[in-house]
Amino acid sequence: MTATSSAATHQTHDRRAVVIALIALVLYNAAYLVSWALSSPQPAFGDFFGLWSFGKFAALSGAGIYDPVALARYQQTLDPALGGGGFPYPYPPTFLVALIPLGLLALPVAYVCWISVTFALYGLATLGRNWRSLDGLALLAAPTTLINAITGQNGFLSAALLIGGLRLLASHPIIAGALLGLLAYKPQFVLLMPVVLLASRSWRAIVSAVATTVIVAVVTSAALDPWIWLQWVMKFPDYQAQLGANQASLDHMMPTVIAGLHALGAPPPVGITVQLVLSCAIVALVWAAWRRGITNRAIALVAVGSIIATPYAMIYDLPMVAAGIAIHWKARVDAGEPIATLEIGLVIALGVCLLAMIGHTVPLAAALLLVLLVLSIAGVFDRSARTVAALNVAPPAPG
Repeated sequence: MTATSSAATHQTHDRRAVVIALIALVLYNAAYLVSWALSSPQPAFGDFFGLWSFGKFAALSGAGIYDPVALARYQQTLDPALGGGGFPYPYPPTFLVALIPLGLLALPVAYVCWISVTFALYGLATLGRNWRSLDGLALLAAPTTLINAITGQNGFLSAALLIGGLRLLASHPIIAGALLGLLAYKPQFVLLMPVVLLASRSWRAIVSAVATTVIVAVVTSAALDPWIWLQWVMKFPDYQAQLGANQASLDHMMPTVIAGLHALGAPPPVGITVQLVLSCAIVALVWAAWRRGITNRAIALVAVGSIIATPYAMIYDLPMVAAGIAIHWKARVDAGEPIATLEIGLVIALGVCLLAMIGHTVPLAAALLLVLLVLSIAGVFDRSARTVAALNVAPPAPG
């Protein structure tokens, strides 16, 4: 047997082992999801019940969605098991464009449609036509996929808008800007977007993002209530106060630095200071990467860095991290570059940590793993790997 054929056989065996491992993880995710569904969680379908109820209530009451007492009372008519509780609506009116159609469907049908459609958009944004591949199987097997499916949350949608917008910047800047403008339904994840768009000099995308935001604001105001945006602005401080009051109960589900420090008992000024320092560091890394061009590495930095830069993120928001890793690793493999052993270890540890966080407090662990991961992607631990021409999506935009 020649050296070439021996190497090919070894690669085939390695690929087969990876496929078997991913299939096992997919089956685990499916079994866990079925077990969770049969356990009759309250409310039914987890947080998705809240999203579904938002759509139903907004269709009836418009800006009344920002009255937490009226909203909770309505939710209790939908599910008396809520008792005296409910789900407040903290999002901008933009999100209602997606939620109102869901509210017209029966809850189980709406859940299946929501998860399947948003996951399909997520896979398409991340992998394009290569979704029927080993990479697609990896996205399906990722712990972030299981977590988002269990909660019924919007992590797939946020990742689809972020990753899709970044990947289309070079070829379709108008569409890219529109997607990034729609991402403003979760304002904490647009913190890095001005840095990205200015560093890459994507002027048309900037105009498109602003125009999309304005158009959606006008449409929601006209369709629902002329005062709905004013209501959101007025009520937002109340939601911030409520979040602060309930911070201790949320810490175990938040992979952010500020939440981890809060869980360890650090004074709020310490958490705010550390968060600010890390956010500035991420801004610097992202600026430097995007000034050099629109690359897969730069996209991965934004995907992972967006979670580090914001003080508020939940574990169900991490599909964007999985997408960034998938894009970065696929680019390296396609270019014949090895995937860093450190990154593989960090990703495995992060997956285990996120699954543990579903029911347990693991202070700062996820945040530290994310920081190390973004540093590795940036090439801090391997200077020779910082720039690989074969990984470029597009050169810097003309000045």
